[in-house]
Amino acid sequence: MTKVVVTGGSGKLGHHVINELLDHAYEVLSLDKLAPQNPRCPAWIADLRNSGALYEALSHADGVIHLGAYQKPGLVSDTETFSNNMTATYNVLKAAADLDIKHVVIASSVAAFGFLYAPRIWTPAYLPLDEDHPCKPQDPYGLSKLLGEKVADGLAASHGMSILSLRFPGVNFDLSYGTFPERWKEPGARLGGFWSYIDARDAATACRLALETTIEGHTVLNVAALASTMREPTDELIRRFVPGVRKKRELTGNWSGMDSTKAEALLGFRAKHSLEKYLTV
Repeated sequence: MTKVVVTGGSGKLGHHVINELLDHAYEVLSLDKLAPQNPRCPAWIADLRNSGALYEALSHADGVIHLGAYQKPGLVSDTETFSNNMTATYNVLKAAADLDIKHVVIASSVAAFGFLYAPRIWTPAYLPLDEDHPCKPQDPYGLSKLLGEKVADGLAASHGMSILSLRFPGVNFDLSYGTFPERWKEPGARLGGFWSYIDARDAATACRLALETTIEGHTVLNVAALASTMREPTDELIRRFVPGVRKKRELTGNWSGMDSTKAEALLGFRAKHSLEKYLTV
């Protein structure tokens, strides 16, 4: 596998994923509605809702990493968020299936669980969240991510594909981690991510590892840093903000609210960039 198409290649995560692939000798084509600012590879301007452009772009590809989407609700109308993200994901997966592309990676989200953008947070069944935790998204973004995973279930089964949906928490693009002290002042903000995050460089590595896997069918994987975004022990944060939640296993310190042990077992993934390396916590 040498030729990879990255959708959403002009975005922040797309930039890191493309660099990761190029650094590992892949030939990359970027697809995005916007032109990249500093392109390192060929880039096509394309709307992923136009299936014709996708078939042309994917016609000589060995693999696809699908990042192209509105990144959260509220950027556009709810209808546009859901319609764009769902149509784009279906079109990418359908084109890959029809063109017999066996390796596809999808950027899913912690929002698929349903907590991140919920009007009111309910108590999760347990923490940290693993891939078996029930998903009940209420917002258009989280719904589009969960239903995109369902589309992957069907097409992977019917076309013998390897599709991995990577559920990312908030991606940290501040590589100096200088903004984290401000987050420490409001540990209850964005509570539905349960203090999980992933460094953009680690997210890019996870995308490459997922692309290279030989796992058959569709697999959902959490991909997060081992530690939380906070200084306080996570047990203390739970007592303050989600009292009564059950811990799935014994953990101490500032552990992440997302469990990535499955990604470590199946991909050999382990986050290398964490706030402890850049800040004194």
